[in-house]
Amino acid sequence: MLTLLAFVVTIVIIVAFHEWGHFLAMRAFGVRVLTFSVGFGPKILRFTDKKGTEWVISAIPLGGYVKPLDVREDETAEGAPGEFSAKPAWQRVITYAAGPVFNFILAMLIYWVLMFGYGQRGLEAVVGPVTPDSVAEQAGFVPGDRIVAVGNTELKGWRAFYNELILHLGEPDTLAITVEQAGGGTTVRELDTSPWSADLDKPPLEALGLNQAVVIGEVQVDSPAEQAGLSGGDQVLTLNAEPVFSWSQWQESIMAAPGEALTVGVLRGTRIETLQVEPATVTENGESFGRIGVGLGGVYQQEFGVLGAVGAAGSRFAEQVNVVGASLVKLVTGKLSLDNLGGPITIAQVAGESASIGIASFLALLAYLSITLGVINLLPVPMLDGGWIFFGIIEMIRGRSLPERFLMAAQGVGLTLVVSFMLLAIYNDLVKQFS
Repeated sequence: MLTLLAFVVTIVIIVAFHEWGHFLAMRAFGVRVLTFSVGFGPKILRFTDKKGTEWVISAIPLGGYVKPLDVREDETAEGAPGEFSAKPAWQRVITYAAGPVFNFILAMLIYWVLMFGYGQRGLEAVVGPVTPDSVAEQAGFVPGDRIVAVGNTELKGWRAFYNELILHLGEPDTLAITVEQAGGGTTVRELDTSPWSADLDKPPLEALGLNQAVVIGEVQVDSPAEQAGLSGGDQVLTLNAEPVFSWSQWQESIMAAPGEALTVGVLRGTRIETLQVEPATVTENGESFGRIGVGLGGVYQQEFGVLGAVGAAGSRFAEQVNVVGASLVKLVTGKLSLDNLGGPITIAQVAGESASIGIASFLALLAYLSITLGVINLLPVPMLDGGWIFFGIIEMIRGRSLPERFLMAAQGVGLTLVVSFMLLAIYNDLVKQFS
């Protein structure tokens, strides 16, 4: 139920904002708007305002539309006040562009709220145990390496590193990664990213053999961890001689071993220490589990004021636009397989997962999807806003309208492309569900 609700809320918000941009531009230029609909199919709710616009919520929340008075759809509208196609080309270009622009405005607003309300928080890009025989091991990565730059781009945290991996997808050359070594000094490691490009169903770090470091944060006074000699900043490498690849694995192992003596291997500076810790037995709600009294470390937190949040939101917005744009280019050029297209099922699942984590996670997803919708709609494909913007610009250069026969043919081609990609995305969703 949460997945369905999150999906509906996501689609309704980003589509409504998109169509609202078109609507406001039409009203500003004196265009008569007949219908503003969120969703397709049977009309569930509707009312008509004083200017004659019918506002509709339809049953299928997979899109929406604003319908102006247009002679191309109603021949009797020719010469009528407020008819859309008779407006100057520059006004029509602005009207088509207003939808994507409003998607970008929505994303910026969300990022500002997140930066001002929550700040920017994430895990430092510190490398944990490296998978044997992986491309990461071949590149020379070792536990304790802190990733600080990719190429000429300085970065902070794993999220920024993921973005750089996406930008590099499908590229034949290795990725130059600058790391600060645990013993001091920096070096550049050349990472082959082809294993992830070849299998995008895998998480990127897993495909490359990298793992996030498990770093100890705060250690409680008189806790089993303090008694064992664990300190803040220690990096956990092994538990009972088995590699520790994630905080969740570490946490689950501790909780599953109340009262048991555990051998922990940690990296402290450049030395590997072996410690013995015995989790205390804690009973809550009739269930017993182990606890040693440590918090997650290796976390950075940046706080922003009202104005500082604007700059931070702009940086996040530009970063995501770059990632979405680069991904689309890679799909078109064949560097990314079309198998990676996701449809409504994928969106629903991700929306549900984000909503279950918390409001900040859900808002971040909403901003990303709004950017994606805006960028896709700016593609110069007939039936999309970008196609009509392109034709409008040509009309402005020519000084006269394009032939109606050409526009109708282009619209047919665009419709075929858009429907084909939608069906492919839905097919990919179904394959992932049943494979």
